[in-house]
Amino acid sequence: MKHVPEVKTIDIVLICLYIIWCGILTFGYLSYFFEFDFINTSIQVTGFGSALVLYGAYNTKLRNDKIFLAWFAIGLIQFIIYILYSELPDFQSEKGSILSPIKGLMFSVLIYRGLRAVYYKIFKRELIITGRENSVGDRSFVENRTIGASDFIFSILGAILITFITILG
Repeated sequence: MKHVPEVKTIDIVLICLYIIWCGILTFGYLSYFFEFDFINTSIQVTGFGSALVLYGAYNTKLRNDKIFLAWFAIGLIQFIIYILYSELPDFQSEKGSILSPIKGLMFSVLIYRGLRAVYYKIFKRELIITGRENSVGDRSFVENRTIGASDFIFSILGAILITFITILG
């Protein structure tokens, strides 16, 4: 595996902003500063959104072990919070615990790392996570190669796994 980006100031800023945002939500809940509907919506958007954004848009940065470990640690803390507090009455709805999305972050970074390793073992090249704007045959400027069908298959598999674990799991 070759292309490993370095840690930049923006990476540290993003990690810090995410931690601050989670702290604000926690403080808002504990102090009754925010309406619970706001807390609920923010948990849903933050949990599911962060998992998919890291996987879909920030994935090449996850190749760096320091960045990976930072996001994994945040995700692990969120997973522990989910285990400890998901059964509280405040976090129950007809569909289950509203904290379910926060467990997605840890699994998102693990799924990306796992798929990347399997992809590299099979194809001897880096996995390119694709999106709606990509087509088979397009050129990846990061990897300097053509995007193949295997990139799409692995990308979709990862997105499905993250969605399943975050929402349904």
